[in-house]
Amino acid sequence: LPEDFQTIELDETKIRHVVMNFVDNAIYYTPDGGNVDIKLVVTNRKIEFTVTDSGIGVPKHVQHHLFTKFYRADNARKMRPDGTGIGLFMAKKVITAQGGSIIFRSSEGKGSTFGFSFPVV
Repeated sequence: LPEDFQTIELDETKIRHVVMNFVDNAIYYTPDGGNVDIKLVVTNRKIEFTVTDSGIGVPKHVQHHLFTKFYRADNARKMRPDGTGIGLFMAKKVITAQGGSIIFRSSEGKGSTFGFSFPVV
C-alpha cells in the first residue's frame, strides 16, 4: 500500500469477493506463459484497483453482454466450461451499490483489464 493510503468505508467481505473474482478469472483465462498484473493506484481523487491479463480476451461483439446475469462469452465457455456467469454480474452490483465504478477493457486474443474505482471523499 502507498504510505498515505486513503481509507474509505466499504463492505470488506464483498469487496474481497470482487477482487478474488477478478484475479481468479485472470488466472483461469490466461494460458500458461501469460501475465497477470494487479495494481492499486491511489490519487487525491480516487482509489483504483485493476487486474490486467494477457489472456483470451472478450470478443468485441459480445462485450455489452458481459456483466449480464449468467452470461459467458463462447471463448470463455470453451476454455472453462464449469463457470456460472454470475461473478461479473455480482461484481458490478457490489461496486456500484457502494458508489464505485467498474473498469473494463478487452481485446480478443490480447487480454483484459477488470477493476473498479472509488472516489476519495
